[in-house]
Amino acid sequence: MPRKYRLGQSREAQDMDHREAYSGERAADSKRRQRRAERLETGIESHDATSLLSLPDPAPWLHLPEATLIQRFSQWVDLELEDRSTLRATLGGKLKGVHLVCGDRVRYSPIPIEATDTKRPQAQVVAIMPRRSLLKRGGIDDREPWQLICANADELWICAAVVDPPLRPGLLERALLLALDAGLTFRVLVTKRDRASKKDTLPELDPLRGQGIAIHETSALKGEGIEPLRNLLRGKVVVLLGHSGVGKSTLVNALRPDEALKTGGLTKFGTGKQTTTAARWLPLLAPDGSDGGVLVDTPGIRTLSVRGLNRDLLAQVFPEFPSEVLEDPLAFDPDDEATLERLDLDYPERLQSLQRLWQEMDDRNPNQNIWR
Repeated sequence: MPRKYRLGQSREAQDMDHREAYSGERAADSKRRQRRAERLETGIESHDATSLLSLPDPAPWLHLPEATLIQRFSQWVDLELEDRSTLRATLGGKLKGVHLVCGDRVRYSPIPIEATDTKRPQAQVVAIMPRRSLLKRGGIDDREPWQLICANADELWICAAVVDPPLRPGLLERALLLALDAGLTFRVLVTKRDRASKKDTLPELDPLRGQGIAIHETSALKGEGIEPLRNLLRGKVVVLLGHSGVGKSTLVNALRPDEALKTGGLTKFGTGKQTTTAARWLPLLAPDGSDGGVLVDTPGIRTLSVRGLNRDLLAQVFPEFPSEVLEDPLAFDPDDEATLERLDLDYPERLQSLQRLWQEMDDRNPNQNIWR
């Protein structure tokens, strides 16, 4: 049976990807093989954020109406117009391979459709406007280096439950890295605050408090902390992230009661049940009828990959570490008492978090697994 080759990888490079193929080769042959393998590699592992924003020049279509992409279905998309109405559209030929994402601003051209055929697209997207921001995370398979989350957002809010599921500081650190990479304001929303005693100050959040990061404690069931969030949403596009079961849908229902999203509890394994299966673009209205902002509700995440992000961002997430540690965290033993005493860390466990993220950010795309 012929071997199947992964997308973007050449047959010859794949043949060189087995230890038994060169287990007996000499050092000189090994060097020649490695140089040849490097020439065969594809460019898929390139993590160039600038290239992701190099979209087609929209100048020839600036006379066409503009809309916001709120959902994509293969080659069809749903658009939100200026009056908040929605329109289904298809993609122009050159745009079918472009990675569009919720929040993209596009130009569209109306398509003459018979009035009786209401299910077919009523317009065609012909150009994409340049993105002012792009929230993304590292890819988890060997086909794409990035997973795009939302374009043109202003803030990233990460939801963390007090219990069920328990609060995980590592997720907050990863979300902060994604927000810094996209240039978004970052906020932490602590949900289910009523499930814990008021005397519990949530010490897991102390490192973030020390950095001046905004932390909002809420209880959607009791209506606590909801009104300040409603005020923060005005005129902004906010992305909501969090594990399944932390209460994102319950929070959305509190901010927008007319949405009535389905909510879920925990599975028998103690993990959250996923009730949101695709990103939702949810415009809100203020009590006075003005723009109340947009909330982008995303599916529950299992992990936030930071593979491919710039390691320089770690200095902003771990400001307590000196430059010598940030340059090579693996040179320091987190289990060595003398090392921890010399660094004088208020939160010694953060050294292990720094090491995990530092290693992951240097990982290459799994498609490029030529043995070295």
